[in-house]
Amino acid sequence: MSSLLLVLSSLNCRRVDIVAPQKGTAMPTKTIEQAQQDHTDAWMVIPGVVGTGIGQNKGKPCILILTASNTERVRQKIPSTVEGYPVVVQYIGEVRALDK
Repeated sequence: MSSLLLVLSSLNCRRVDIVAPQKGTAMPTKTIEQAQQDHTDAWMVIPGVVGTGIGQNKGKPCILILTASNTERVRQKIPSTVEGYPVVVQYIGEVRALDK
């Protein structure tokens, strides 16, 4: 878990609680944290997915799906939005625990 936190901090991600809806979309009924938590288990069983997080894309909050492989096969299994929030697939490579 500490490795994932290290990776997320290196991606310059930050927590964002308030999200304005995009034009033509309904206001999300859940916080971005709730939406991420509700879907993480399903994303983590996809081969190549190594973690999830919350970040920003083009100045707007998004759910990050972190992957060890940068293939179209992985990307096709991940939606572009969930619960009204954009989802961004970010290739980070393998995640390993650091030696002490």
